[in-house]
Amino acid sequence: MNTGFTAEIEHLSFAYGDGHQALRDVSLGIRPGEKVALVGPNGAGKSTLMLHLNGILRPNSGAVRVGGLTLDDKTVGRVRARVGLVFQDPDDQLFSPTVFDDVAFGPIYQGLAEREVRARVARALADVHMQEYIDRVSHHLSVGEKKRIAIATVLAMEPEFLVLDEPTAGLDPRARRGLITLLRALPQTMLISTHDLRMVAELLPRTVVMDGGRIMADRPTAEALADAALLAAHGLEL
Repeated sequence: MNTGFTAEIEHLSFAYGDGHQALRDVSLGIRPGEKVALVGPNGAGKSTLMLHLNGILRPNSGAVRVGGLTLDDKTVGRVRARVGLVFQDPDDQLFSPTVFDDVAFGPIYQGLAEREVRARVARALADVHMQEYIDRVSHHLSVGEKKRIAIATVLAMEPEFLVLDEPTAGLDPRARRGLITLLRALPQTMLISTHDLRMVAELLPRTVVMDGGRIMADRPTAEALADAALLAAHGLEL
């Protein structure tokens, strides 16, 4: 086992119950501190791959390791504590009466003492520059504000690895710029699934291209985005 990876996927294959083969022999290693783009057309298998990284889905064959832990029934709780999964739609993660309650949910579920819960909420909201929103009602916020709070809900769990699905989708230019600046400042290792290739060029030094459930390319971002034939073959446009 190579413990030099924050996350390591080996020969991962997965089919849904209807027989659709979503992942085909996927292998990928992400090292500590890397910020990696996951790009490809809709239906490429990106979301399916991401859901394997914290055990929401389990492989038909192959293995997933996070922080040296192989994901299985015994380790899934510890793996989930290390992986912060941020969905495309923040309303999938915000369901409590106030911002404080949303961000506190994970630490409370972990069984932490009230003092530590409050400290984690304060740190997470500071990390996303939303401290003053602590008593606001999450569902009354803008999309950009909701996305920041959704990120805070996973930061409160103190993960080492962030997995984000289309973080800039639906944002106006100012909110998009602010979110990119925020993600750049966070220290966690990141895997970001996105169609926003301008963000990829600016934020993510490595790009993994998926299509048809397979990894088609894994290159430095500048090299991948300069390959017009690669982009065209997999439905990508700058």
